[in-house]
Amino acid sequence: MDLTPPPHPSKPRPSSAPSGAGPHHCSTDSRIGIGGMTVHEASRAKKAVESNVKAVENRIRYFQREEAKIWRDLEEVRRQAATIEEGRTRGLEKKLADRAIQEQREQYFRMNQARAAATRTHGAEQRRRNQTLQERDKKIAGEEQRRISQDILRQKRMQEAQARLENSERAVAIQRAQLESKLRVNQDKQTRIERLREQHEAERIAAEMEVQEAETILPQLEAEEMACLQRLQNSRIVEKSVLEELETSLGKQSAVTSLLRAKQRSAEHCYASFSAGGLSAGDVNSPCSPQEPGLAAK
Repeated sequence: MDLTPPPHPSKPRPSSAPSGAGPHHCSTDSRIGIGGMTVHEASRAKKAVESNVKAVENRIRYFQREEAKIWRDLEEVRRQAATIEEGRTRGLEKKLADRAIQEQREQYFRMNQARAAATRTHGAEQRRRNQTLQERDKKIAGEEQRRISQDILRQKRMQEAQARLENSERAVAIQRAQLESKLRVNQDKQTRIERLREQHEAERIAAEMEVQEAETILPQLEAEEMACLQRLQNSRIVEKSVLEELETSLGKQSAVTSLLRAKQRSAEHCYASFSAGGLSAGDVNSPCSPQEPGLAAK
């Protein structure tokens, strides 16, 4: 549909003029053509012509505005029609695109279903294969575990037998050591007993020899004792005579006389004890032992 506006005329003549302009214009023209006009009439005619010109120009502008408005409306209608047509085209294209997308989705869905079915089939087959492999691995692992357990049990029994053998050997060694220790103790005891017996025998022999020696020197000692006793008696007699001489010459109260008398009494006491058998071997060198005759003489 062609909605291009036609070209505007330069000064179109109006189809209808104002009601008062036509006859007046004709009368003026007739008057001018007949015999001329006055100034007043010319001025009035000029004003009428100018008024007609303005009216025509106003009508022209009005017509132009109306025409432009009509063409604007037509342009708006054309744009709206184009928009509607474009919307219809877009809607149709959208429907076609939606239909293509739906078909593609359905195709993808069918492909996914087929792929899922293939995956399920493959997964089931893979699970069966894995289950078979797992069962075989479990069987192999069980056999290996049983073999390892048997090896461990066999090794444990061997270790126990070795431990029993070592314990028996250790017990035999301990018993042997105990027997050897007892033998050594018995030998040491026998050696000590033999040594004590020899020592006792040596002591007995030494005692017998001492007895024999004592029996041998006893007569000599008795003879020497008698000689000593005789000398002691002689010494006492000499001492008594000296004491009497000192008492006669110095008096009984003299210190020398008192000292000599005390020594004489001590010697008499020791002699009485010796005669009674109470003098021991340690009392021989005591102060109460008999003095030499030379000491009494002094």
